[in-house]
Amino acid sequence: MSEDAYTFLRDLFVNGTRYNPGDKISVEELSRELGVSRTPLWSAINRLEAEGIVEIAPRLGVYLIEYDPERVLDIYVAREALEGMAARLAAENATDRQLALLKTNLTQQKQHLKRRELDDYHAAAVNFHEQLARAAHSVTLERLLATIFAQIRAMRTQRKNSPPMHLPHSCDDHEKLLSAIEKRDSDRAELIARAHIRDLTSQVRGQIVPPQTASRRRNASEPQSNSSG
Repeated sequence: MSEDAYTFLRDLFVNGTRYNPGDKISVEELSRELGVSRTPLWSAINRLEAEGIVEIAPRLGVYLIEYDPERVLDIYVAREALEGMAARLAAENATDRQLALLKTNLTQQKQHLKRRELDDYHAAAVNFHEQLARAAHSVTLERLLATIFAQIRAMRTQRKNSPPMHLPHSCDDHEKLLSAIEKRDSDRAELIARAHIRDLTSQVRGQIVPPQTASRRRNASEPQSNSSG
């Protein structure tokens, strides 16, 4: 029951079909709608909070997280380290079948780019990274990256602060990464993976307004007080 509730809520929150970022989520309403008690729902919500999909505010309720640039940056900094290690381990441990799946995925990415199917390309690109995580054969690493990828899908749905992708360049990176993995070159695989994520991270960093600038903008927009009153 808890697993079913988790799967349902994860899809509901990540796909953006019902709730907007920052919306309060009524657990009682969902309980009535699904016909289940609040216990499995709270179990699922706690898992989703750990994944960074929702936020539980004590005495206030449950809210769908809004991904501001600072939060996105934090996620991508962690992603670089995790995916770098995943690429290294994939070069050492990937099976022939997993390599074939990665190659098939890369072909799909190129087809989506050619047809300008951007949403489909993004979905295939995230799936490529998920397959890469599985090819590392590290349960802990795969679980940590699954949390990252869930948040990336949520960012993509919100779109507001999802980093823009240089699509052909991104696809080229994937091709170079797969080549290094196929050659069992773990050092090069890690370097390519880290550089790929670092490029996305730099794009996120460019979206963040320095605190001093933000403060000056706020002060400039505030009306001056009338001391004669």
